Amino acid sequence: MNVELIISVVMILIGVIVYAFRNTPNPYIGVRIGYTYLSKEAWRKANTFAGIYCIIAGSILLAVTLIFNPSRVVFLALLLISATILAVQSYRIAKETYEKEDMRTPLKKEAKPIERIIIKPYLIVQIIPIVFYLTLILLLWENIPDTVAIHFDASGKPDNYADKFTGAILIPLFTMAIIPALTLLTLREPMLLRFPIHGTRQNVLFTLLTGVQIFIVIVETLTLLYNIGSVPGEWIVWFAIGFVAFLLVWIGWIWHTYSK
Repeated sequence: MNVELIISVVMILIGVIVYAFRNTPNPYIGVRIGYTYLSKEAWRKANTFAGIYCIIAGSILLAVTLIFNPSRVVFLALLLISATILAVQSYRIAKETYEKEDMRTPLKKEAKPIERIIIKPYLIVQIIPIVFYLTLILLLWENIPDTVAIHFDASGKPDNYADKFTGAILIPLFTMAIIPALTLLTLREPMLLRFPIHGTRQNVLFTLLTGVQIFIVIVETLTLLYNIGSVPGEWIVWFAIGFVAFLLVWIGWIWHTYSK
């Protein structure tokens, strides 16, 4: 079974699980953003939509894969579009539900303003590695082959390729832009990355995002160096495995230390 089929089936299963827990707020399963923590009704509506949507979207991706067998790039583009719609619509539903509910609730005491987190230091740290990567591209451009590896299997051997511009510039820059864009979005929607973590400890979430950004840039840099023959593919795989293990431990520590 190929990766596209696995992802499609997993998406359907996630939808089934999320829908099953749509009426049960919990810290593990479901759409967990600021508004769903503030309102049980927001939780129910957002997770009802998310569950049904994942089942439908996963089924469509599965059908497209079986019938048309699209390239991995096309499948990933469809997956990204689906995930974006899911995130935006779930957030909108939760926000609108909470705001309507809040308007119907008599105000018993002065509302506590939403704590604003200064994101500029995080944003700077997230952008600096991108500048580093672009500088490296300029220095190594003539040494990069016309066709480059963009993905590796578990043994460190490349299993997907792209042309020089797409694989060395377009895909990496698009990937690197996701975290800074998400960080900037919190200026407009401060509840987007708000979890049940208290006070200035919300900063650990942006620290986590910044760490993921640095990981992305390091992986893209190692991939670039692989394509010019400077490092073996195994380095990329081992670094990715090591970072994911570290990330899971870090997230567990954050949750255990700062959550109620």
